[in-house]
Amino acid sequence: MGGDQLPNNHTNSSTEKIKKFNQPNSLHMGALLTVSIGFFMVCLDTTVVNVALQSLRSSLHIDMSGLQWTVDSYILPFAALLLSAGDLGDRIGPKKVFCFGLLLFSIASALCGIAPSLGFLVIARALQGIGSALLVATSLSLLQRIFVNSSDRARAFGIWGAVGGVAVAAGPVVGGFLIAAFGWRSVFLLNIPFGIAGLYMAARYIPKMTGTPKNIKVFSQITSIIILGSLAYAFIAVGSDGWKAPTVAVAMTIFVVFTVTFVIVEILSDVPMLPKEILRVRSFIAAAIVGVIINFCFYGQLFIMSLYFQQVRNYSAIETGFAFLPQAIACTVTAFYCGRVTAKVGPGIPMTIGLVAGTLGLIGLALLNGNSSYLSIYIPMIVVGFGMSSIAPATVTAAMASASKTQSGIVSGIINAVRQSGSLMGVAVLGSIIGIKHGMFTSGMHESFLLSAMAFVIGLGFTIFWILPEDHKK
Repeated sequence: MGGDQLPNNHTNSSTEKIKKFNQPNSLHMGALLTVSIGFFMVCLDTTVVNVALQSLRSSLHIDMSGLQWTVDSYILPFAALLLSAGDLGDRIGPKKVFCFGLLLFSIASALCGIAPSLGFLVIARALQGIGSALLVATSLSLLQRIFVNSSDRARAFGIWGAVGGVAVAAGPVVGGFLIAAFGWRSVFLLNIPFGIAGLYMAARYIPKMTGTPKNIKVFSQITSIIILGSLAYAFIAVGSDGWKAPTVAVAMTIFVVFTVTFVIVEILSDVPMLPKEILRVRSFIAAAIVGVIINFCFYGQLFIMSLYFQQVRNYSAIETGFAFLPQAIACTVTAFYCGRVTAKVGPGIPMTIGLVAGTLGLIGLALLNGNSSYLSIYIPMIVVGFGMSSIAPATVTAAMASASKTQSGIVSGIINAVRQSGSLMGVAVLGSIIGIKHGMFTSGMHESFLLSAMAFVIGLGFTIFWILPEDHKK
C-alpha cells in the first residue's frame, strides 16, 4: 500500500494545484471551514441525541438497551467503516468521498426526523453513521494535502479538533433548546441546512485531488464491522440480560473468532489494510490508544450524565442542556487554544496536562449522588471538558505526523476509527454497568467513572513514555 504511486502526470498536476492553492487567502480558509462544517455536523450528532433520550423513551416506548442502540447504531457503522472510507479516499480522491458522505448524512438526518418507530430510527441512524465515516475519514486527508507546512497543518488540525470539541460539548445544550421548542425530531432536522451549506462550499473551495489506484480489502472491512458489532452487542445485551445470557456468549464467541481471523489475515497479507510500517511507530500507537480512551470516557460520561440529570435529578430536556453548558464553554475555550499550543510545543505536553485533568475530573464525578451540590457536579464536568479538549487535537496531530501523502487517507481512517470505536464501547460498556445495577443508578455511575479514571491513567503512561520523547527530538 505504501509503495503505490500516482502516475507522474497526475502527481505533478495534483501537486501544482495544491501548491497554488496553499496560499493564505479566502480559498485556503474556505476549504478549512468546509471541512470543519462537515466534522461539526458529525460531532454534534454524536451528543445532541443524549438529551433526547428521555423524550425518545416516552415517544417510541423503548427501554435502556433501545436507548443504547439509538446512540450506538450511529457510532457502530461510523467506527467500522472509517478504515474503508479512508482507503477509498486515497483511491478515488478525498473530495469525492467527502461530498458523497455529506450528502448521505443529510438525507439520513431527514429520515431520522420522520422516524415512526425505533427500528426505522436505528436504520436511519446507521445510514447517518455511514455518511459520517465517509466525510470524517477524508477530512483529515484533505487538510493533510492542503496544508503542506507542518506548523500550518498543526494549526489546521487544531481548528478541526476545536470545532469537533465545540460540537460535542454544545450538542446537549443545543439539543435541550430544540427539544423544548420543537420536539426530539428537530435535533436531526437541524443537520439539513448545514449539509446544504457544506456541499455548496465544498464545490467552491476544496480543490480537486487525484487518487492512488489500490485494492480495497473487502474481507478485512467486513471482518472489522463484525468485530465491532458483536462486541457492542455483547456489552449492550449484558445490561439487560446479564453475563450468563446465551446471546452474550454467542456475541463474544463471534468477536473472538473474527478478531483472530482479522489478525491472521493482516499478518499474512502482502498488502494489509493496516500499513505495517505505521503500526511500528510508537508515537502513532500511543496516539491511537489515547484516542480510544478519551472517546470511551468522554462519550460514556455524556451518556451517563444525561441520564443522571433526567432520571436522578429529574431535569427536563432544556434543564439538562443548561446543565452541560459549563462543560461546553470549557471545551470551546480550551479547544481553540490547544491547536496553537500543539503547534508550538508538540502534542505531548497538551496530552499530558489533559489526561491528568481528565483523571481528576472523572474521580470527582465518581463521588456524585442524588443530593450533590451544583459545585460538586459542575467543577468535575468542567475539568473533564478541559481535559478532553486539550487531548483531542494533539492526539490527531501526533497520529497524522506518521502519515505519508499517499497514506494520509488510511491513517486518518485509522485514528478516527479507533476514536469512534472508543465512543461506541464507552456507551455500550458504561451503559451496561448501569443496566446491571437495576434500581441502583448512582452505584453503577460510580463504578463507571472510576473505570474511566483508571483508563485515563493508562493513557497518561503511554503519553509520557511514547509521545513526549518524540517531541524532545524535534
